[in-house]
Amino acid sequence: MSQSELNHPALGNGLPQWGHARTPIFASLTVLLTVAIAASSCGTKPTAAPVRTSAIERIEKARAIKCSYLIYSPYFRKDPNTGKLSGIFHDLMEEVGKNAGLKIEWVEEVGYENIFPGLNSDRYDVFAGGLWPNSTRAQAGFFTIPVFYSVIKAWGRPDDKRFVNNLSAINSPGVRIATIDGAMEDIIAKTDFPTAQRLSLPQLSPFTQNLLNITTGKADVTFAEPSIISEFLATNPGKLKELAPGQPLRVFGNSLVIKLGDIDLKEFLDVALRELLYSGSIDRILAKYEPAPNSFPRVAKPYELAPAR
Repeated sequence: MSQSELNHPALGNGLPQWGHARTPIFASLTVLLTVAIAASSCGTKPTAAPVRTSAIERIEKARAIKCSYLIYSPYFRKDPNTGKLSGIFHDLMEEVGKNAGLKIEWVEEVGYENIFPGLNSDRYDVFAGGLWPNSTRAQAGFFTIPVFYSVIKAWGRPDDKRFVNNLSAINSPGVRIATIDGAMEDIIAKTDFPTAQRLSLPQLSPFTQNLLNITTGKADVTFAEPSIISEFLATNPGKLKELAPGQPLRVFGNSLVIKLGDIDLKEFLDVALRELLYSGSIDRILAKYEPAPNSFPRVAKPYELAPAR
Protein backbone atom coordinates (compact mmCIF):
# COMPACT_ATOMS: atom_id res chain seq x y z
CA MET A 1 0.00 0.00 0.00
CA SER A 2 1.42 3.39 -0.98
CA GLN A 3 1.98 6.32 1.38
CA SER A 4 -0.86 8.16 -0.28
CA GLU A 5 -3.16 5.21 0.33
CA LEU A 6 -2.14 5.14 3.99
CA ASN A 7 -3.22 8.76 4.35
CA HIS A 8 -6.40 8.41 2.29
CA PRO A 9 -9.40 9.68 4.26
CA ALA A 10 -11.48 6.64 3.40
CA LEU A 11 -8.86 4.13 4.45
CA GLY A 12 -7.25 5.84 7.43
CA ASN A 13 -3.75 4.94 8.49
CA GLY A 14 -4.38 1.44 9.75
CA LEU A 15 -5.13 2.70 13.30
CA PRO A 16 -8.56 2.82 14.93
CA GLN A 17 -10.36 5.92 13.75
CA TRP A 18 -10.65 7.39 17.27
CA GLY A 19 -6.84 7.49 17.41
CA HIS A 20 -6.42 9.53 14.25
CA ALA A 21 -4.67 12.81 14.75
CA ARG A 22 -7.37 14.60 12.81
CA THR A 23 -10.38 13.27 14.84
CA PRO A 24 -12.39 15.70 17.03
CA ILE A 25 -11.74 13.72 20.22
CA PHE A 26 -7.98 13.77 19.80
CA ALA A 27 -8.08 17.44 18.96
CA SER A 28 -10.17 18.17 22.06
CA LEU A 29 -7.74 16.28 24.26
CA THR A 30 -4.87 18.23 22.75
CA VAL A 31 -6.61 21.51 23.55
CA LEU A 32 -7.36 20.46 27.12
CA LEU A 33 -3.78 19.36 27.68
CA THR A 34 -2.50 22.65 26.33
CA VAL A 35 -4.80 24.62 28.62
CA ALA A 36 -3.77 22.55 31.63
CA ILE A 37 -0.06 23.08 30.91
CA ALA A 38 -0.61 26.80 30.46
CA ALA A 39 -2.52 27.06 33.70
CA SER A 40 0.17 25.15 35.51
CA SER A 41 2.90 27.40 34.15
CA CYS A 42 0.96 30.45 35.37
CA GLY A 43 0.58 29.02 38.86
CA THR A 44 -3.22 28.75 38.62
CA LYS A 45 -4.82 26.24 41.00
CA PRO A 46 -8.35 24.82 40.94
CA THR A 47 -10.73 26.49 43.41
CA ALA A 48 -11.64 24.10 46.22
CA ALA A 49 -15.30 23.79 47.19
CA PRO A 50 -16.04 25.30 50.62
CA VAL A 51 -16.21 22.73 53.40
CA ARG A 52 -19.49 22.95 55.34
CA THR A 53 -19.18 22.69 59.08
CA SER A 54 -21.88 20.46 60.53
CA ALA A 55 -24.10 21.65 63.38
CA ILE A 56 -22.62 19.14 65.82
CA GLU A 57 -19.10 20.33 64.96
CA ARG A 58 -20.11 23.95 65.61
CA ILE A 59 -21.73 22.94 68.89
CA GLU A 60 -18.69 20.98 70.06
CA LYS A 61 -16.39 23.89 69.19
CA ALA A 62 -18.53 26.57 70.86
CA ARG A 63 -19.75 24.31 73.69
CA ALA A 64 -23.18 25.84 73.12
CA ILE A 65 -26.43 25.06 71.28
CA LYS A 66 -28.18 27.95 69.56
CA CYS A 67 -31.95 27.58 69.87
CA SER A 68 -35.02 29.35 68.54
CA TYR A 69 -38.49 29.21 70.05
CA LEU A 70 -42.13 30.12 69.52
CA ILE A 71 -44.41 31.42 72.28
CA TYR A 72 -47.16 28.83 72.84
CA SER A 73 -48.00 28.34 76.50
CA PRO A 74 -47.21 26.08 78.28
CA TYR A 75 -44.78 24.74 75.68
CA PHE A 76 -42.87 28.01 75.77
CA ARG A 77 -43.48 31.20 77.73
CA LYS A 78 -41.92 34.64 77.87
CA ASP A 79 -42.66 37.10 80.65
CA PRO A 80 -43.78 40.32 78.92
CA ASN A 81 -42.30 42.45 81.71
CA THR A 82 -38.97 40.80 82.41
CA GLY A 83 -38.39 38.80 79.22
CA LYS A 84 -37.70 35.70 81.33
CA LEU A 85 -38.23 32.44 79.43
CA SER A 86 -39.90 29.31 80.80
CA GLY A 87 -42.14 26.46 79.71
CA ILE A 88 -41.87 22.77 78.92
CA PHE A 89 -39.36 22.97 76.09
CA HIS A 90 -37.33 25.72 77.71
CA ASP A 91 -36.78 23.58 80.79
CA LEU A 92 -36.23 20.47 78.70
CA MET A 93 -33.45 22.05 76.61
CA GLU A 94 -31.80 23.50 79.71
CA GLU A 95 -31.70 19.95 81.13
CA VAL A 96 -30.16 18.68 77.87
CA GLY A 97 -27.48 21.35 78.13
CA LYS A 98 -26.77 20.64 81.79
CA ASN A 99 -26.39 16.89 81.22
CA ALA A 100 -24.14 17.38 78.17
CA GLY A 101 -22.07 20.23 79.61
CA LEU A 102 -23.31 22.65 76.95
CA LYS A 103 -24.69 26.18 77.20
CA ILE A 104 -28.17 26.79 75.72
CA GLU A 105 -28.34 30.09 73.85
CA TRP A 106 -31.89 31.34 73.16
CA VAL A 107 -31.16 33.42 70.08
CA GLU A 108 -34.46 34.03 68.28
CA GLU A 109 -38.25 34.00 68.58
CA VAL A 110 -39.79 32.78 65.31
CA GLY A 111 -43.15 32.19 63.66
CA TYR A 112 -44.24 28.88 62.17
CA GLU A 113 -43.27 29.77 58.61
CA ASN A 114 -39.79 30.97 59.67
CA ILE A 115 -38.73 27.83 61.54
CA PHE A 116 -37.18 25.96 58.62
CA PRO A 117 -35.62 28.97 56.80
CA GLY A 118 -33.82 29.83 60.04
CA LEU A 119 -32.49 26.28 60.37
CA ASN A 120 -31.41 26.17 56.72
CA SER A 121 -29.48 29.44 57.03
CA ASP A 122 -27.76 28.23 60.24
CA ARG A 123 -29.12 31.13 62.31
CA TYR A 124 -29.72 28.51 65.02
CA ASP A 125 -29.07 24.80 65.49
CA VAL A 126 -32.39 23.67 66.98
CA PHE A 127 -35.97 24.87 66.96
CA ALA A 128 -36.72 24.13 70.60
CA GLY A 129 -40.29 25.32 70.97
CA GLY A 130 -41.88 21.93 70.31
CA LEU A 131 -43.42 21.10 66.93
CA TRP A 132 -45.85 18.49 65.62
CA PRO A 133 -44.40 16.53 62.67
CA ASN A 134 -46.31 15.77 59.49
CA SER A 135 -45.24 14.61 56.02
CA THR A 136 -44.86 18.15 54.67
CA ARG A 137 -42.73 19.38 57.55
CA ALA A 138 -40.62 16.21 57.43
CA GLN A 139 -39.46 17.23 53.95
CA ALA A 140 -38.04 20.45 55.40
CA GLY A 141 -36.33 19.28 58.58
CA PHE A 142 -35.44 16.41 60.90
CA PHE A 143 -37.63 15.71 63.93
CA THR A 144 -36.32 14.13 67.10
CA ILE A 145 -38.08 11.39 69.02
CA PRO A 146 -41.26 12.70 70.74
CA VAL A 147 -41.13 13.61 74.42
CA PHE A 148 -44.93 13.58 74.93
CA TYR A 149 -48.07 13.56 72.81
CA SER A 150 -50.87 15.96 71.91
CA VAL A 151 -54.42 14.96 70.98
CA ILE A 152 -56.05 17.65 68.81
CA LYS A 153 -59.79 18.19 69.18
CA ALA A 154 -62.42 20.65 67.92
CA TRP A 155 -63.68 23.45 70.19
CA GLY A 156 -66.49 25.98 69.96
CA ARG A 157 -68.97 28.02 72.02
CA PRO A 158 -71.20 26.08 74.42
CA ASP A 159 -74.37 27.68 73.00
CA ASP A 160 -73.55 26.75 69.38
CA LYS A 161 -75.17 23.34 68.76
CA ARG A 162 -74.37 23.04 65.02
CA PHE A 163 -71.26 20.92 65.40
CA VAL A 164 -71.96 18.83 68.50
CA ASN A 165 -70.93 15.28 67.52
CA ASN A 166 -71.17 16.43 63.90
CA LEU A 167 -67.77 17.72 62.83
CA SER A 168 -68.63 17.35 59.13
CA ALA A 169 -70.93 20.36 59.58
CA ILE A 170 -67.82 22.53 59.99
CA ASN A 171 -67.10 22.12 56.27
CA SER A 172 -69.54 24.83 55.22
CA PRO A 173 -69.08 28.31 53.68
CA GLY A 174 -70.87 29.89 56.61
CA VAL A 175 -68.45 28.56 59.23
CA ARG A 176 -65.39 30.53 60.35
CA ILE A 177 -62.36 28.64 61.71
CA ALA A 178 -59.94 30.56 63.94
CA THR A 179 -56.33 29.91 62.85
CA ILE A 180 -52.80 31.29 62.91
CA ASP A 181 -50.89 31.32 59.62
CA GLY A 182 -48.90 28.10 59.19
CA ALA A 183 -50.00 26.60 62.50
CA MET A 184 -51.49 23.11 62.74
CA GLU A 185 -55.09 24.34 63.11
CA ASP A 186 -54.54 26.23 59.84
CA ILE A 187 -53.30 23.05 58.15
CA ILE A 188 -56.24 21.02 59.51
CA ALA A 189 -58.70 23.67 58.33
CA LYS A 190 -57.28 23.63 54.79
CA THR A 191 -57.07 19.83 54.65
CA ASP A 192 -60.22 18.63 56.42
CA PHE A 193 -62.59 21.58 56.05
CA PRO A 194 -61.65 23.37 52.81
CA THR A 195 -65.13 24.82 52.22
CA ALA A 196 -65.19 26.71 55.52
CA GLN A 197 -63.80 30.22 55.93
CA ARG A 198 -60.60 30.84 57.88
CA LEU A 199 -60.19 33.78 60.21
CA SER A 200 -56.41 33.72 60.19
CA LEU A 201 -54.05 35.65 62.44
CA PRO A 202 -50.45 36.52 61.49
CA GLN A 203 -47.47 34.59 62.81
CA LEU A 204 -46.31 35.34 66.35
CA SER A 205 -49.91 36.03 67.38
CA PRO A 206 -50.72 34.45 70.77
CA PHE A 207 -52.87 31.35 70.46
CA THR A 208 -55.23 32.78 73.07
CA GLN A 209 -56.33 35.31 70.44
CA ASN A 210 -57.72 32.38 68.42
CA LEU A 211 -59.82 31.40 71.40
CA LEU A 212 -60.95 34.95 72.09
CA ASN A 213 -62.09 35.22 68.47
CA ILE A 214 -64.46 32.33 69.18
CA THR A 215 -65.76 33.57 72.52
CA THR A 216 -66.46 37.01 71.01
CA GLY A 217 -68.28 35.52 68.01
CA LYS A 218 -65.73 36.53 65.34
CA ALA A 219 -65.08 32.84 64.61
CA ASP A 220 -66.95 29.60 65.32
CA VAL A 221 -64.42 26.81 65.91
CA THR A 222 -60.75 26.04 66.26
CA PHE A 223 -58.60 22.95 66.82
CA ALA A 224 -56.35 22.50 69.84
CA GLU A 225 -55.23 20.09 72.53
CA PRO A 226 -57.18 19.97 75.81
CA SER A 227 -54.26 21.23 77.92
CA ILE A 228 -54.19 24.54 76.03
CA ILE A 229 -57.95 24.93 76.41
CA SER A 230 -57.77 24.11 80.13
CA GLU A 231 -55.25 26.88 80.67
CA PHE A 232 -57.53 29.34 78.84
CA LEU A 233 -60.63 28.21 80.74
CA ALA A 234 -58.90 28.81 84.06
CA THR A 235 -59.40 32.55 83.44
CA ASN A 236 -62.39 32.24 81.07
CA PRO A 237 -64.60 29.61 82.71
CA GLY A 238 -67.41 28.11 80.63
CA LYS A 239 -66.46 29.98 77.45
CA LEU A 240 -65.51 26.97 75.29
CA LYS A 241 -66.74 23.43 74.80
CA GLU A 242 -65.33 20.30 73.18
CA LEU A 243 -67.53 19.67 70.15
CA ALA A 244 -67.08 15.93 69.63
CA PRO A 245 -65.69 14.04 72.64
CA GLY A 246 -63.93 10.88 71.58
CA GLN A 247 -63.29 12.14 68.02
CA PRO A 248 -59.73 13.51 67.89
CA LEU A 249 -58.72 15.16 64.63
CA ARG A 250 -55.01 14.41 65.01
CA VAL A 251 -52.52 12.83 67.41
CA PHE A 252 -48.97 14.20 67.33
CA GLY A 253 -45.70 13.64 69.09
CA ASN A 254 -43.97 16.79 70.34
CA SER A 255 -40.42 17.02 69.04
CA LEU A 256 -37.39 19.24 68.60
CA VAL A 257 -36.55 20.18 65.01
CA ILE A 258 -33.17 20.49 63.28
CA LYS A 259 -31.88 21.14 59.79
CA LEU A 260 -32.57 18.45 57.21
CA GLY A 261 -29.48 16.26 56.86
CA ASP A 262 -27.91 16.96 60.28
CA ILE A 263 -27.89 13.28 61.22
CA ASP A 264 -25.18 13.58 63.88
CA LEU A 265 -27.09 16.31 65.73
CA LYS A 266 -30.32 14.32 65.54
CA GLU A 267 -28.57 11.27 67.01
CA PHE A 268 -27.16 13.38 69.84
CA LEU A 269 -30.54 14.93 70.66
CA ASP A 270 -32.37 11.59 70.49
CA VAL A 271 -29.92 10.12 73.01
CA ALA A 272 -30.18 13.20 75.22
CA LEU A 273 -34.00 13.07 75.18
CA ARG A 274 -34.07 9.35 75.99
CA GLU A 275 -31.83 10.11 78.94
CA LEU A 276 -34.43 12.60 80.21
CA LEU A 277 -37.32 10.23 79.52
CA TYR A 278 -35.78 7.28 81.33
CA SER A 279 -34.56 9.34 84.29
CA GLY A 280 -38.03 10.74 84.95
CA SER A 281 -36.99 14.31 84.14
CA ILE A 282 -39.64 14.68 81.41
CA ASP A 283 -42.37 13.54 83.82
CA ARG A 284 -41.27 16.13 86.35
CA ILE A 285 -41.22 18.92 83.77
CA LEU A 286 -44.66 17.99 82.40
CA ALA A 287 -46.14 17.76 85.90
CA LYS A 288 -44.84 21.26 86.59
CA TYR A 289 -46.71 22.79 83.64
CA GLU A 290 -49.78 20.67 82.93
CA PRO A 291 -53.03 22.41 83.99
CA ALA A 292 -54.53 19.15 85.25
CA PRO A 293 -52.98 15.74 86.02
CA ASN A 294 -52.26 13.64 82.92
CA SER A 295 -53.12 16.48 80.51
CA PHE A 296 -50.12 15.48 78.41
CA PRO A 297 -50.13 11.84 77.22
CA ARG A 298 -46.75 10.35 78.06
CA VAL A 299 -44.35 8.35 75.93
CA ALA A 300 -44.61 4.65 76.79
CA LYS A 301 -41.49 3.05 78.21
CA PRO A 302 -39.81 0.56 75.88
CA TYR A 303 -39.67 -2.14 78.53
CA GLU A 304 -41.76 -3.79 81.23
CA LEU A 305 -40.41 -4.90 84.57
CA ALA A 306 -41.28 -8.44 85.55
CA PRO A 307 -43.27 -8.69 88.81
CA ALA A 308 -41.26 -9.61 91.87
CA ARG A 309 -41.40 -13.31 92.79
